Amino acid sequence: MVLDAGDGWKSKVDSAISIIQKYDSNAYGNLINYCNEIGYWNGDFSTTEEGSKIIISRKEMNHISVNNIACILVHESRHLMIEKADPKWDENFIEFMCYDYELNFAKKIPNMENWVLQHIISMREKYVKIIQR
Repeated sequence: MVLDAGDGWKSKVDSAISIIQKYDSNAYGNLINYCNEIGYWNGDFSTTEEGSKIIISRKEMNHISVNNIACILVHESRHLMIEKADPKWDENFIEFMCYDYELNFAKKIPNMENWVLQHIISMREKYVKIIQR
């Protein structure tokens, strides 16, 4: 269930979900299986809570493309999948896994904004360097 917070946010998220469904059936299935609610908050970054909710930051909702919202949903749904499996992995390794999953998804989207891809790639590389230490 996508919460409606005004400013057209629900329709943006619904459009992002449609992108996921159209271009990556595996990512869509994982989103549907592991996420029960999508909401919003005033923090600087998107996150998950209560094991089944994705919370998108207001900052990202106000300034970012629908393609990026789709990437956020894919990234955060990967967190939910990992949390459900309850592994005892290092947090940095988990972030690497989520960015890697997100990058694989983002490459499937035609006309993906370059700045979105570059952000995902740079974050993935950041966590590669951290976990290689």
